[in-house]
Amino acid sequence: MIIIEISGGLGNQMFQYALGQRFVSMGKEVKYDLSFYNENVQTLRKFELDIFHVDCPVATEYELRKMGKVQNFFDRISRKFYSGCNKIYKENLDAGYQPEIFELDDTYLSGYWQSEKYFKDIRDRILAIYRMPEGMNRNSKELLSKMQNENSVSIHIRRGDYLSKENYRVYGGICTTHYYKKAFEYVRENLANPRFYIFTNDIEWVKQQFKGDDMWIVECNNNVDNYFDMFLMSNCKSNIVANSTFSWWGAWLNQNTEKIVISPDKWFRNHSVSSAICDDWIRISE
Repeated sequence: MIIIEISGGLGNQMFQYALGQRFVSMGKEVKYDLSFYNENVQTLRKFELDIFHVDCPVATEYELRKMGKVQNFFDRISRKFYSGCNKIYKENLDAGYQPEIFELDDTYLSGYWQSEKYFKDIRDRILAIYRMPEGMNRNSKELLSKMQNENSVSIHIRRGDYLSKENYRVYGGICTTHYYKKAFEYVRENLANPRFYIFTNDIEWVKQQFKGDDMWIVECNNNVDNYFDMFLMSNCKSNIVANSTFSWWGAWLNQNTEKIVISPDKWFRNHSVSSAICDDWIRISE
């Protein structure tokens, strides 16, 4: 059995679940650990994969303890004296893509697994799972129609939580105004009459920084249903992503065979290697 930890926001959950689907396609039994959302009472994150109505078998407490997932004092003692009780494999972010995990059995996988290489071979399966949920509001539907009938380009500008001291240390200083301006320039040179749709969690800042008749700031969805923004991004003809899993999925789910996807050259500030950026994406350095 493979148990995969589900943690973080929607984008990370989608990576973790997609990895599990790769194991399932190999004939292995897969279960998921959702305890992150019970243990981290201070987090604003919640389990969101249910918007896709996924089949998500949850590991029992016994199965977690068997893998070495610490649950109580006695488990800690057992783990200290019996190394065989620990079957936890933690992702090494400095190593990038780690294909050796597919050789594992009876293992608990902890990590984010942010690379299409983990599930590229089952792309059609993942696309079938991550379909646009029902319930899109009227404004979003109208915007979707416009996007599908013009040379639309999504731009994701993530600030907000990325400006906190902890997150800035990992993600900050990569997608600067200079990065976006270079991305705009590249698109205008390579696409005829592009229309830019900006998705952001800092609307006022964006209004001050980016102005133009070919730009539209998307304000259709709130915190409750902002996952529809991901699917609006995926229905644009091309994409400019931030170093954010949310916009990563917006670009990856885009099925336009002639799409241009622009990404920052780096994904993390504090890790030298990243497999998150797809090979056919255009990298722009800050």
